[in-house]
Amino acid sequence: VFVEDQKILIKNGIPGQKVRFMIQKKRSGRAQGRILEVMEKSPLETREPVCSNFPACGGCMYQTMSYEDQLHMKETQIRELLEEALIQGGQIDENGNAAFEWEGIHGSPIEFGYRNKMEFSFGDEVKDGPLSLGMHKRGSFHDIVTVDGCRIVDEDYSKILRGVLDFFTEHQVPFYHKMSHVGYLRHLLVRKAVKTGEILIDLVTTTQPIEGADIKELLSEMAATICALELSLIHI
Repeated sequence: VFVEDQKILIKNGIPGQKVRFMIQKKRSGRAQGRILEVMEKSPLETREPVCSNFPACGGCMYQTMSYEDQLHMKETQIRELLEEALIQGGQIDENGNAAFEWEGIHGSPIEFGYRNKMEFSFGDEVKDGPLSLGMHKRGSFHDIVTVDGCRIVDEDYSKILRGVLDFFTEHQVPFYHKMSHVGYLRHLLVRKAVKTGEILIDLVTTTQPIEGADIKELLSEMAATICALELSLIHI
């Protein structure tokens, strides 16, 4: 958008939206803004969100657009970035001829369930709230939204996420607090092989002890809990 001839880049905005925003950064003749409220939807938003975590989760912010419109928007953005870089590098002449051949954006044949690796964070969605496991809340560095219905991965990821979260919630294992540097649980990494269906699960923790618990015994119990889920082959 332009405000008094000043170009402002607004993250996660959709062309045609009417928004209320605040400027976060301003330097070298550019400014970057953050959306505070979407006052009017864009004409491009033609479908309902496909994920129950929208818009709290910070990912997949364009899912109310058709996939074709998403591709068109990304193509416009990428081409503008390339042309700007070439102009700065002196590789576009005075007639606007660029030293590259644009072949366009090629869409994926799979719109959902395409990720084969995800890293989920432990935390809480609100301060001192119950344990959560998932992705960062939109616009937040600390708050975590549980995303066991995430659409960019298949159902195995959701089953593992929910199984691990329920297990550590039941055993009251604390997550690692970035400010106080106290706690045990940090991340859960899940990777699934496309061809074989094998699943790798990696629990990332601190070395701090858990009060009243034998860590080796606890992790063995967690592994048994996950192996009892109806999943593909697993290596833990």
